Amino acid sequence: MRPFFKVKRAQDIFESLGDIKPLGSECVPIRDALSRILATDIISGEDLPGFERSAVDGYALAAKDTFGASEDLPTPFTIVAEVKMGEMPNLGLTRGECAPISTGGMLPKGADAVVMIEYSRMVEERVVEITRPVSTLENVILPDDDVKAGQVVLQQGTRIRPQDLGILAALGISLVEVCNKPRAAIISTGEEIVDISQRPTAGQIRDINSYTLGGLCTAFGVEPIYLGITGDRFEDLKRLIEKGDSQADVVLLSGGSSVGTRDFSLDALLSLQGVEIVAHGVSISPGKPTIIARRGNKTLWGLPGHPVSAMVIFDVFLRWLFGKLCGLSKPAEYTDRVIEAELDRNLESASGREDYIRVKLTHSEGRRLATPILGKSGLISTMVEADGIIRIDMNTEGLYGGDKVKVRLF
Repeated sequence: MRPFFKVKRAQDIFESLGDIKPLGSECVPIRDALSRILATDIISGEDLPGFERSAVDGYALAAKDTFGASEDLPTPFTIVAEVKMGEMPNLGLTRGECAPISTGGMLPKGADAVVMIEYSRMVEERVVEITRPVSTLENVILPDDDVKAGQVVLQQGTRIRPQDLGILAALGISLVEVCNKPRAAIISTGEEIVDISQRPTAGQIRDINSYTLGGLCTAFGVEPIYLGITGDRFEDLKRLIEKGDSQADVVLLSGGSSVGTRDFSLDALLSLQGVEIVAHGVSISPGKPTIIARRGNKTLWGLPGHPVSAMVIFDVFLRWLFGKLCGLSKPAEYTDRVIEAELDRNLESASGREDYIRVKLTHSEGRRLATPILGKSGLISTMVEADGIIRIDMNTEGLYGGDKVKVRLF
């Protein structure tokens, strides 16, 4: 088995892949645009709402006519007509007149304010008393209060949220240009790996990594392409890697645990024309036995076979990488779901590497506590129990109970 010959720090890997470019773009209906990344700025072609409208249920009137109104000395107004929703009012108000109006109704001519219905009382069929004054434009939404024509309402690189769909709909934008979804080819390797439909015999385990990696891809807007399981045979590995490279933007090869697998993976990756090895070993734990290769804008990852190690590598590097491929303006947003907690016990760490520790979050006496979940990287149950991970810097020999730590949530 070859030793690791190109071990890189995490920061070095980010720098090496820093020039990865976003993929192309496509137009999709806004119903299908949730969580996609905008490929262009969205510029409003109109004012919103486009007319003066009421922000409350009440009476539209001239603000100056309410001066001096109070509970003890209310001001009477004559009701001329009701403002109908969805229509331009065919009426105009003169001094001492008002019109009942619902939230969202268009103000009639002669009105510049709305009195809330709570500050009125009917005294006759067409007479209402107003019990408090209002100022000009009180309870009124102006034509461009929401959006101004020419305004950039959504910037390129924005991940579209439900409220963003709302503003697109308000502007009448039914199609939106978004970055193409990255595709990730997923390959599981190892003589001991069997399909989940099979009952493992002694020495075998069911395929876990295809499903954890595929689920992570889906969660981050990446289309997984499942290429199946192969044993530790060079030609089979090479064939599947070539297939993955032809169909996807990223190839995720999770290695088996048998002796020599790492060498087969490295040779199979190097067999592709134009491939450059970015890293052969990463100075983090768990996850050191990771191979990162690159061919142009495509990357190929020889991930550890242990499920925890593979998921940690995905969390540390691949979420960021997919953010870049998606066109996210700030790829760190894919990894910055961080909260602060208090470590509830001491933790040792080996110098010269970054340690990523699984933690469970609890609350006690108003404090948020992070409890380390210790266990070997082959134990998927430790990830199920964990809420996130904390990072121990490579120049730190450990952390103390009571230290404040940043927990990156899964």
